[in-house]
Amino acid sequence: MQILLNVIYILLILYLFMLSLRIVLGWFAPQALGRAWRLLTGVTDPYLNFFRRLGFLRGGLFDYTPLAAILVLVVVLDLVTNLLYYGRITLGFFLASVLSAAWTGAQYLLLFFLIVGLVRTIPLLFRSTARYGAWKVVDMIVQPVVAWVMRLVRFERRIAYPSSLLFTIGALFIAWLAGRLLVPQLISLLQMIPV
Repeated sequence: MQILLNVIYILLILYLFMLSLRIVLGWFAPQALGRAWRLLTGVTDPYLNFFRRLGFLRGGLFDYTPLAAILVLVVVLDLVTNLLYYGRITLGFFLASVLSAAWTGAQYLLLFFLIVGLVRTIPLLFRSTARYGAWKVVDMIVQPVVAWVMRLVRFERRIAYPSSLLFTIGALFIAWLAGRLLVPQLISLLQMIPV
């Protein structure tokens, strides 16, 4: 059993590496790699396609399916690691692994949108209108998050975009900070569940 778990562990690490390589190379001109690219996509795309069918992972400019696919592999890797070291998986460890992976993904997204939001405030600080070029792209990225946060909060009156942006940055920072403080504590509590 131990040998089988070690083989599964190594295969999961290799697949995680191939999946990460497939995602990163997909940002560039992967067709130039020819047969190697076709081989890589032949191995990884069936797994990615499962997540692509989940519509809520794709919206607007963003496709979160690669992130979800990697996080699921990380949870499985955690479970195999737990089996290797302790010989069993408890419900608490399973829940802790899922929460840990979910927080990793959420933390990545929070930090990404926080940084993009902060970058978007640069023209606001210099009282620039920021209508051209790269600022439009930054707006396309951050505006859906600002709209979502403002819908969530439901202010009585309409707030100007600069104020909404600053409010969103503050909300994202508070969410990130709260998660950094609370999630590790919750993970520790879940791991203590003996079942």
